[in-house]
Amino acid sequence: MQNGTDEQTLVRKLSQGDQTAFELLFYRYRGKVYNFVRASLPRHSDPEEVVHEVFLRIWTGRGNLDPGLPFGPYLFRTARNLVIDRLRGRVNRMVSLSDELFPDTADSDAAARDVEERQLGEWFDRTLEQLPEHRRQIFVLSRLEGLSYREIAARLGVTENTVDTQIRRALLFFREELKKLRLLFLF
Repeated sequence: MQNGTDEQTLVRKLSQGDQTAFELLFYRYRGKVYNFVRASLPRHSDPEEVVHEVFLRIWTGRGNLDPGLPFGPYLFRTARNLVIDRLRGRVNRMVSLSDELFPDTADSDAAARDVEERQLGEWFDRTLEQLPEHRRQIFVLSRLEGLSYREIAARLGVTENTVDTQIRRALLFFREELKKLRLLFLF
């Protein structure tokens, strides 16, 4: 059996409540999800706890799985959403603490945060557009759509090594642009 067909079979069995299929998918993807979560959360966070929560959500929502769709992107969307929830919760705790300590500045701080978030989103979009087309396409498939290097390589007809190289170059470019942005804020 091909890997995709095998995965479709596992997802179909999982959607029917097969615990063995769930375990096989868990062991197949656990490391990748862990690396994604660890890279996405602050250092003091517990990525293992988030990974378990991701797979718990997969198990509890197994009846909604579509075996005809690739499992990896669904799994990484779930992981991304949990990471966002964690980060949002952390920001909300910090904001509420700030509001308690500095109640007069709460409204102006919220407006400033909204402006900063919008500006950061615009900066990200502009920086993404500066990437060469092929690199941008690979980066979007990996980081925004959650596809694995293997899935990207198969879709674009390139090697996994090419995907890895392009992702590394894109991340390096973002880091360099972020350094420039930080320097601008200092002045």
